[in-house]
Amino acid sequence: MKKKINNRSPTEMIPKIIWAKVRYYQMLDDMPDEVLAEYLNICTKTLRAYDKGAANLTLGQIASYIDLTDRKMTDLINDDDI
Repeated sequence: MKKKINNRSPTEMIPKIIWAKVRYYQMLDDMPDEVLAEYLNICTKTLRAYDKGAANLTLGQIASYIDLTDRKMTDLINDDDI
């Protein structure tokens, strides 16, 4: 049986943690929603949908964000800062 964190499996938490870090770095960089949406190739409405649940966040979107912001994957998966 898989270990659950707060009644959620680790695989459910990974997109949530990554999305929280994307939004955290967006705030630190003073990046408008329109720019972030362009980086992820989505509309701003989808950004708000991801705020409610990031399960549809794709590896391609994460890779694009990393490439365009010079972040590292480890920046997005460590939940130490948030």
